[in-house]
Amino acid sequence: MAELNNDLFSKIGNLSVDGYFIYSVESKSFQYLNDSFGKIWGIEKNQILNTPKLLVNRIHPEDIDHAKSCLEECLEDGTEKKYEFRLLVEHVEKYVRMIIYPVNNISGLDLVGTVEDTTVMRHNKIHIEQINARKNITLEVLAHDLKEPLGMMRLTASSMENDIAKTGSLEMINSVSFIKDMCERNLRLVRSMINKEFLKSAEVEIGKERAELVWELRDVVRFYKRSKLGKTKNFQFTTSSEKIYMRLDSMKFLQVINNLISNSLKFTNDNGYIGVHAEECENSVVISVSDDGIGIPEDLQAGLFNRLPQTLRPGLKGEESGGFGMSIIKSIVDLHQGKIWFESEVGVGTTFYIELPK
Repeated sequence: MAELNNDLFSKIGNLSVDGYFIYSVESKSFQYLNDSFGKIWGIEKNQILNTPKLLVNRIHPEDIDHAKSCLEECLEDGTEKKYEFRLLVEHVEKYVRMIIYPVNNISGLDLVGTVEDTTVMRHNKIHIEQINARKNITLEVLAHDLKEPLGMMRLTASSMENDIAKTGSLEMINSVSFIKDMCERNLRLVRSMINKEFLKSAEVEIGKERAELVWELRDVVRFYKRSKLGKTKNFQFTTSSEKIYMRLDSMKFLQVINNLISNSLKFTNDNGYIGVHAEECENSVVISVSDDGIGIPEDLQAGLFNRLPQTLRPGLKGEESGGFGMSIIKSIVDLHQGKIWFESEVGVGTTFYIELPK
């Protein structure tokens, strides 16, 4: 039966564009490889059969430890495993997904599985995530850009209202009232649009993938710096490491960072400081978003993540708060098996910390 299964496996492999393999752990050699396996790795099949260690040289230097730990985990658990890592073929990065099945037979333990080139799919996914993240940031920036002039128009109309009432002109009174109502309606519309968009995307389960955190965070801060908000706030990004690789749902996590920055914008005066920092630790990464704004009063701190009515307060320019942001932030961090906390002092500023496991 084992020979029949191996024969069927080989026939399928010979027809597939994915790589198929059978590797003997005891003899440390491949019992079967299809041609596609060699093409994905960029090495002739016969070379791999003669010198299996050549495969290690193709693994991206930054992923070698990850690949070794994956193999050790598979051998230890003895169950089906799915792994993703990168190859470096002629200076070109290639993403691969490997599915491994440990199979015990008379001759010992074999690792049987497939390898799929996921480079195009990964690049497309990264591109989509970047577009979605930029969309969320753009919406938030647009909201801030719209709220200020609408708020000023509403304030101006209110200041004109008493004087116009003295004229007795019903047409003018109605016109000013119309301006006030339109400003109020559109201010609510802008905030509702942001809250609904954030809620809608947060409802989806997270899908963690390998991501380069420093690049993602630097790109977010860079976008704020280049926007109109960059002229009224001092945005800064710092990091303890030039590159930090970890598994996370980039799109969801950037929503968290974007929402924390949005909160800082509400409660930080013009020319104030808003900073994002990434600190790589031994088993985790700590990301912080800090500002030198008005701070959070002690009586509002306890229920901040629970959307309690008493924790809701308008921003410095009257920005409304629906209270969704903090509870969603906490939910997304929890889904990443992370922790979130903050330190704040009235008149000094606030710093939110997020710790994620590597």
